[in-house]
Amino acid sequence: MTANRRNVLTGIGGVATLSVAGCLGETLGGGGEQETVLWNQFTEGEQKTLDKHLETFNEGRDDKMHSENLSDVKKQLKTAIPAGDGPHTFPWAHDRIGKYESQDFVYNAKDDVEVDLAGTYTENAASAVQWNDGVYGLPYASETVSLMYNPELVEQPPETLSEMVAIMEDHHDPENSKWGLSCPPKTAYFVSAFLQAFGGKIYDEESRDVGIEDDAFIEGIELLQNSIWPYVAEATKYAEQMPPFADGNAPFAINGPWQLSGFRDSGVDATVAPLPDIEGGSPNPYTGVQTWYFTSQLNGASDASLNTTVEWAEWYTTNEDVILGNAQEHGLIPVHKDYTESDELGDDVATFAKTVAMGTPMPSDPRIDTVWTPLESGLQQIFNGQKEPDKAMSAAADEIRSRWE
Repeated sequence: MTANRRNVLTGIGGVATLSVAGCLGETLGGGGEQETVLWNQFTEGEQKTLDKHLETFNEGRDDKMHSENLSDVKKQLKTAIPAGDGPHTFPWAHDRIGKYESQDFVYNAKDDVEVDLAGTYTENAASAVQWNDGVYGLPYASETVSLMYNPELVEQPPETLSEMVAIMEDHHDPENSKWGLSCPPKTAYFVSAFLQAFGGKIYDEESRDVGIEDDAFIEGIELLQNSIWPYVAEATKYAEQMPPFADGNAPFAINGPWQLSGFRDSGVDATVAPLPDIEGGSPNPYTGVQTWYFTSQLNGASDASLNTTVEWAEWYTTNEDVILGNAQEHGLIPVHKDYTESDELGDDVATFAKTVAMGTPMPSDPRIDTVWTPLESGLQQIFNGQKEPDKAMSAAADEIRSRWE
C-alpha cells in the first residue's frame, strides 16, 4: 500500500463539484493521471454532496477517484462486471454481499484495509460487510423504517402498540378516505419489526433456513392481523400506501428516512418516533447497512487503483465532515462508533438510530434472494383472507426450499 494511506484517513472534509460521465474501469485522465471509478445512482442532492467529498478526497492525488451516476447500477453491474468494464466501487445496502461473492462480483479486501472494523464501526455494521471470512466493503450508514406521526392529529407519539392502535381506531374511517396507518402491509422489510417481534426469524443465517413456519413467526403474523392490517388501505403497493399520510388522512406512517422529505413537501410535518413497545415481545425490524463495495474489478488492478479504492472507502466511512454532513443533509444514520450518539445528528437521525438499535441487519446469505417473493405472496394471501397463516407460510417455505434444491 502507498505511503499516503495513513494521511488520507486524518481530518479531511470539504466541498466543491466533480463529475466524470462515461468512465468505465481503469482509464487515463489528463496529464497521464490514473483514474479509478465509482458508480452510484444517487439522487441529484446526494450526487452534489458526493461530488463535494470527491473533490476534497482527490485534492493533491495523482490517482484520482471519479464518479459516474447511473439510472440502474444493479442492472448494469450484471453485464459490466463479467466483461471487466465495471467500477472499482459502488454504494449499496450490504445484503447483496453474499450473492455478489458467489458470482465473483466482489473483491476480498481483508488484507488491504487498515481500518479496524470492530473498533471503528458498530458491531452490526462491521459484521454486515463480512462474508465467508472476507471483507467486501466498508460501511458508512444504516437505515430502517420507524414510526412517523402527524402532529396535527397526534399530540404525543405512542409508547406502546396498544396506545397506537387506540389512536388508529379513532381516525380510521375508510368510507370518508381516512385511515389509521400508511404502510406497505405485506412488504417484509416494512413489517419485519412485527413479524420478528416474538423471536421468530424470516431467515436464520446460522441454520441457513427460513423460520417462517415457526410458532413465534406465526405469532408475529397474527400481530399484524390484529394490530396493523385493519388500519391500512386495501392497496398494498408502496406508491398506493403513501397518499393517506401525505394527504393528512392518516395519523401514522411506517417508513424510512428516504420518505421524510416527500411527506414534508406534501404539507405534513412528519415527525419521527421510535417503534412502539409490543406486549410480550419487542420490535425487531430489518436494518440495512449502506456499504462501499469493493468489486472484482480490483483483481489485477494497478496498485494505484487498489489503493485509491480502499483509501476512499476508509476516508469516507471515518471522516467527521462526511459522517455528520450525511446525517444532517440526507438523514443517514452513522455506523461509526464515535458518532452514533452525537448531539449533531439532528432529531430525525437520532430517532431513527434508536430504531436501528432495536433491529437486525438483513441477511447477506445469497439464499435470501429466493425468500422474498414466496414470503410476500403468502402474506398477501393472508392479508386478503385467502389462507390461514400456518398454511400460507408452510406453502411459502416449501416453495423457497424447492428453489434451493
